[in-house]
Amino acid sequence: MKSKILRGLRSVAAVLAGFVVIVVGTILTFEVVLGGIGFYKSSPTELVIATIGALASGLAGGLVAARLAGRNPLWHAAGLAVPIGLDTASFLASRGPASDPLWFDLGGSATLVLGALIAGYLVQTKGRSRKTSPEPG
Repeated sequence: MKSKILRGLRSVAAVLAGFVVIVVGTILTFEVVLGGIGFYKSSPTELVIATIGALASGLAGGLVAARLAGRNPLWHAAGLAVPIGLDTASFLASRGPASDPLWFDLGGSATLVLGALIAGYLVQTKGRSRKTSPEPG
């Protein structure tokens, strides 16, 4: 019973740690490097940099969640969709009338989730190849 509780806590901690990495990465990219972004106020170059930053943040967060979980790395990386979705919903609920188009904000969140899923897939694939590779002889 104790081991199930510890595994559950480890899973939750892994996803929360991955989300913290995503939050820090997006703040650094969007606010510190770019000085704030928006569909209407940012240049195409800034939007490309923001997209790359969002993908990198998603990859980093997914990698952290997948590695810290210790098992089912893809599922733990996919679990990041929950806090990302909650964050997006709260942001959309509080945005004003002069904000960006809905598809822009949803696309940004989808980019984060995509990055996390790619990282989880890569960690899971690497773990499988390690298990199936023959021992050096």
